[in-house]
Amino acid sequence: MFTDTTLLVLYLGHTAQIPFFWTKALGTGVVLVLLVTTISLLTMLARALFVSRALVSLSDKNQTVLGKPLLFPVNFTHMRLSPVKDKFSNRFLLIGSPVGLRCRVGNLLAIDDKTLDVSPPPGGDSRSVWRRMASHLSCWFSVDAVRLLHRGDHGVDLREKLDNFLRSQNEDPAKWPYAYSLSVPQFMGWSRSVVSWWYLYNEARELDVLILEINNSYWEKRNIIIRVQPTSDKLAAPSGSAPAEYLDTRHLVRSLPTASRAKFYGGDWHKYIFASPFEKVDGVVSQRMMDPLQACAWTSNASFSNMTTLEETGEVRMATRLTCVGAPIDPTQMNTWDVAKLLFQWTLPGMLTTLEIIFKALKIRFSGKMKMNSKPPVRTGSVGRHVTKLELNLEPFFRAYLARCVEAYPDPVQLTYLPCRSFTNDTIHMRSPSYHGKEASSVRYLTVEPTDPAFYTRIINYLDVKTALTQETQPTGHTADPTAQRLIVSDVPLLTSILDSQKMGTSTPASWKHRHLLSFSRGSSTLSFMDEFALSISLTPSSPQPSPIARYTSFSLRLSTTRRAAFNSQRLLSLYTFLASSLLRWLVLEGLSRPLFSCAKFSSLQLDPKHILFLEATVLGLGYFLVMRGLSVLRDWALR
Repeated sequence: MFTDTTLLVLYLGHTAQIPFFWTKALGTGVVLVLLVTTISLLTMLARALFVSRALVSLSDKNQTVLGKPLLFPVNFTHMRLSPVKDKFSNRFLLIGSPVGLRCRVGNLLAIDDKTLDVSPPPGGDSRSVWRRMASHLSCWFSVDAVRLLHRGDHGVDLREKLDNFLRSQNEDPAKWPYAYSLSVPQFMGWSRSVVSWWYLYNEARELDVLILEINNSYWEKRNIIIRVQPTSDKLAAPSGSAPAEYLDTRHLVRSLPTASRAKFYGGDWHKYIFASPFEKVDGVVSQRMMDPLQACAWTSNASFSNMTTLEETGEVRMATRLTCVGAPIDPTQMNTWDVAKLLFQWTLPGMLTTLEIIFKALKIRFSGKMKMNSKPPVRTGSVGRHVTKLELNLEPFFRAYLARCVEAYPDPVQLTYLPCRSFTNDTIHMRSPSYHGKEASSVRYLTVEPTDPAFYTRIINYLDVKTALTQETQPTGHTADPTAQRLIVSDVPLLTSILDSQKMGTSTPASWKHRHLLSFSRGSSTLSFMDEFALSISLTPSSPQPSPIARYTSFSLRLSTTRRAAFNSQRLLSLYTFLASSLLRWLVLEGLSRPLFSCAKFSSLQLDPKHILFLEATVLGLGYFLVMRGLSVLRDWALR
């Protein structure tokens, strides 16, 4: 509706032959964008500065947490010692959040506020970006659960997200009733966090486990659980003896102090993620960090966290250090001037982290010091990049194909299908008909896991399933990870046997048009095995929605167009689509205006010229919207 209305206004202005119309229209648009942006930011700033910053719980239940919401200004220093020496640093702001606490600190900080559209759904379109940004006008910084740890959980808070993750790792969340997280906050729906920290405390409120959430520049992540041990002498006076306090005026949120016995804790972990284009996936990292809730540990330039990557010989290859700019800041105790300084000093660095990392990586690359490796597929246990809408739409067809093959397999078998971890954490168990009633020793088991969301757009292009399995399961041979695979299968011969046992039925007579469209998208008369499967899916003529065959054909045509005309870029194809739809709308307006105005007798009416112009515009607008509605109905009918 917005696009139609805007184009209609532009067309009417164009036909009115206003001098310098397009220059004025472009200038007006730029001015409006700048004005709206400026007003929005000033409004957000005023709300953050002048509204009370008392903590308000967003839950009506009494709860006990460890610590309180705090702001941590930090400096990040990266130093490489081998094979070449290199050093750079940047700075950003971290938000400390008691896990399980949903609250607002005025309009400065929101933690798990469900009124904010904080994260896009999997495969979300560009419109969701504008909705998210608009929802963030009510608060400057925000922390939400959706973008942390694994993906796919919407509508849960930080505590539920943590518990779900621990269960997925076969851990009992009850062992750690208290937890505290540190992460880069979102501003206007945008955030770039290289690392997020989850501190887990046992029943005695002592730091016991650290979860490191590693994010690379490709929007991939890996979550590492580290059992930590004290690495320094015991504290003279642990803060666990300090009294508890209530964080809100309603006395709903009770905060307890930490009872850690040492100033620093540490442990080792394996780096199974492509964290740097100059590093291999494998590597051992030694971790040493402080308890963030231990007040006596915070001094200026204190080492907040040290990560040391080791060579196979034990020598240090790379070290990263996070240092405190100062003591943690309690947002409820800040005055207006302190808030203003903090926002102007720390908002922009967090948003520019990605650009800064890319710039410094390219500087190293073009200086000739080190060779930049291409990105391999993620390993199992890691989370791939965000899924696109097209990949998300094609996934159910591959899932259905696996299910039909397993249903037709004569021997007892259980196939565990793990959809790409980019958008879901589901685990689907598919069992053959002969599985039921059989002893476990006679059942064969296998797992199938695509590691890359692009798998769902590649798989529909293979002519036969054997070629697909051979190509997708073989190691990619990347320098950074030679063993990486795009499809991880625990028993390739068994999967081949299962898929070979299923012969797709003849497509229904009503699907002839879809067969020709699929042939056009392939550029030949030979269809892929996934095409044949989609054509064999039963039609449901009574359904008002497009049939599975129609939807699959539409997705296949879009993918083919992207490959041939848009350099495999869905965003570029969306731009093409927008420009083509705008041209179509313009041609519709041209086609309507000429016969309409030549037949209309508005000029014979004794009306003011402005009224005649308004009448002509109204008639043209009604005709235009009726035609566009008719085209929309025709398109929906064709897709059924």
